This record gives sequence, C-alpha cells and structure tokens, in this order.
Amino acid sequence: MDLNSAFKKPPPGHVSNLEHPPNEAGLAYATLSVCLVTVTVFTWFRFFVKLWIMQKLHLEDYLIPFAWIAAIIHLACGFMIVQFAPIVHTWDITWLTFGRYLLWYRISSIFYNISIVIIKVAMLIQVLRIFVPRGARSKTFFIIHGLLWANVIYYVIIVFLMIFNCKPIQRAWKPWIAGKCMQIGLIAMSTAIVNLVGDLSILFLTQKVIWNLMRVERRQRLKLSVVFLAGIIPCAFAIMCLYYNDHQMNSTDFTRDSMYMTIACYGEIASGMFVLFLPVVPKFFAHLKSSPSFTLLSNKRSQRGTVISSVQGDATPGERKKSLFHISYTQKESEEKLQINVVNTVSVRSEVADHFGNDIDIELGQPRGVQMV
Repeated sequence: MDLNSAFKKPPPGHVSNLEHPPNEAGLAYATLSVCLVTVTVFTWFRFFVKLWIMQKLHLEDYLIPFAWIAAIIHLACGFMIVQFAPIVHTWDITWLTFGRYLLWYRISSIFYNISIVIIKVAMLIQVLRIFVPRGARSKTFFIIHGLLWANVIYYVIIVFLMIFNCKPIQRAWKPWIAGKCMQIGLIAMSTAIVNLVGDLSILFLTQKVIWNLMRVERRQRLKLSVVFLAGIIPCAFAIMCLYYNDHQMNSTDFTRDSMYMTIACYGEIASGMFVLFLPVVPKFFAHLKSSPSFTLLSNKRSQRGTVISSVQGDATPGERKKSLFHISYTQKESEEKLQINVVNTVSVRSEVADHFGNDIDIELGQPRGVQMV
C-alpha cells in the first residue's frame, strides 16, 4: 500500500489535490483563536474575582482551572490539525496525513470529554450550593446528585473507550494495519446526546426551582430566571454537535465534516465557561463602584450640579442600597416536607449575576433548627 497516495477516491466530478487542497484555514484559525481567548478570559476572570474581590473559593472554583487545562489541550490539538488539514476533503489528503489527523483528533476528543465533564460537574455543584439549603435532602438535592454522578460515571467510561477502542491501540490512527476497532461514531453520537440531555436538565432544573420552589417576589424570580437562562447557549452548541455528529456518521467526507463538528464543540466548551463566568461579572463592577477612584469621580459629578435626594427613607449617607437579590430561600413543604421557622433562617452567600446592576450577593435562606415532619 502506498501511504502517500490519496486516502480516498474522489466522488464523480472531483479530482484529488494532494499538493494544494482547497481548505477553510481562515475559519479554523479564527474559531480556535476566539475560543482560546474566551475560554481563558472566562476561566481566570472568575477565579481572580472570587479569590481577590470576594475572597472566597468554593469547590467548583478549584475544578474550573482543570477544565481550562483540558480545554487548552483540546484546542492545541485543533491547532496541530489545522497546520496540515485545515478543513479539507478526505480525498485531498494521503493515508499518512489521514493517520496523523486521526491521532490528533482522538487526543482532542479525549480532552474535550474531560473538559466537558468537569464543566458540567462545576455547574451542578454551583446549582446545588445556590438552590439547596445546606443539610437539606430535597428532590432537588437528589436530582442534582443523580445528574452529577451519572455524568462522572458516563464520561469516565467514554474516555476509557476512546483510549482502548482499538486492538491494537495504534490501529485507531493507523487504519492500514490489521486489527479491530469499535465504532467511534456511535461513541461520539452517544456523547452528543448525553451532552444535550445534561445541558437541558440543568437549564430546566434551575428554572423549575426559581419559579416553583422559591418564595420570592415575581420580579426577583424573573431576574434570576434571565440570569440562569444563559444555560441555553451550551444547549444550542450541543444541538449543533449532535447535528454534525449525525451528519458525519452518514458522510463520505469524514475529515471535513468532523472538523465542522469539532468547531461546534469548541463553542460548547466556551459557552460552558461563560455560564460559570457570568455570575461574577456584576460583583466585579460593584467592586469598581465602591473603589475610592470611582467614589471620587461620583462626588465631583455631584458637585457640578447633579441634584440627588439626600433623604432615602432612614438611610444614612454613604449607606449602600441593599440588593433586591438579598432574599431568603425556602423550599415548599411539598418538596422538603420540613417545618421551617422563617424567623430563625440564617442567610448563606451565593454568587448569581444581576443583569440590572444591583449587588449580586443573593442570600438564600438556611433553615435553622429544621425538623423533619
């Protein structure tokens, strides 16, 4: 077998071009660069705001940097592929080039799954901390734990299968040697389906808790709902991944269609990081507003003739207005079956974004002295 010959015969009306194949290198490099920048900014902006401004890190904050590392390796593999096969037709590359493509594509897929599962676990831990009072064992608690551990177990199995799906292992990127392999397309399709189901589950769960289980004003519910609707963005990219997975399985142009699918997966990782990044943004701007330089600028503006009411109820000068998101959270008896003394609730802090410029600190009610019925 001549490994320098075209991997596949071109379809009727096409001719193999192994020297200068038509490609979409611009689209590939642009997508990779945008995802690299956005994933990095979203990850470390959140981490530094939590560490330096809020001065408190939670469990998900320790997980997110590991998701970033896996995402960077995933993107680095994409850059490696683009150097020799920047979205090209399968009949425009040689057997050796196709083998290199399969190797980097396999490594990229492994770290994509590692990054995705860590992002989903971080999301679920954040939702658990925000919407389930500490010590409560509600339906929401068990649903979140079920989703969390189901994702962990599933992705561990998938990563294992991606590494050891061929015998011998090197047949995965050397299809010209003797051996057997599992259908990697079926693995990718099942992963795309699980990703979509997981993203939709997180989206619907947060909306259900906000609208059915939180005893707060309708306007506050609407604000929270809008914030957590950002989870619809990963769902959109998951649908794109599923579409291109299906298209790839029935396609005769594997390299081109698999790269389109990979581009959609880049967006899924970036959008997942965006959902985790979003809650700390208002906290950052609130910190800027409270800084001495911003206060000095505001005082100068007020001295130039801005008329500000000096009486705000009983508020004293310089007192910060309390956010509308300082609320007490209690779940309905139909879910918790708890006797909750509202007077004796203690507030616990959470980070949820407030698109309307208020302080994002949400106080979620923590039942004190709760007794099971």
